[in-house]
Amino acid sequence: MADRWGRFSYPHGPSPTEESLKMQAKYAAQYKATGRIYAPEDCAALLKDPAIEKFGWIRENTDRFFKFKPRSVRNAVIWALLIPGAMLYFIKKTPYLKPEHSVTTLNE
Repeated sequence: MADRWGRFSYPHGPSPTEESLKMQAKYAAQYKATGRIYAPEDCAALLKDPAIEKFGWIRENTDRFFKFKPRSVRNAVIWALLIPGAMLYFIKKTPYLKPEHSVTTLNE
């Protein structure tokens, strides 16, 4: 959640904003020491979006936090039992129509 200044806390892993600022300070120090400006590919840490980094971290670590709750049980039952079961039922109950003449001849 955001505090009153608009900053967000990141309970799931390191704060991408802070990590990006650390990398920015590192590259600024390298520029002071060498006088060389690096290409954006060499400074990829400066181009990180905090929302994407947070989403990626949570997605990679879902096994740590997953629990079967009523909503996840409902979704599992619907998608794993009801839908395949309904499809099987309708496939079995649909009459199979055999063609009267499966082979046609040219003389007819």
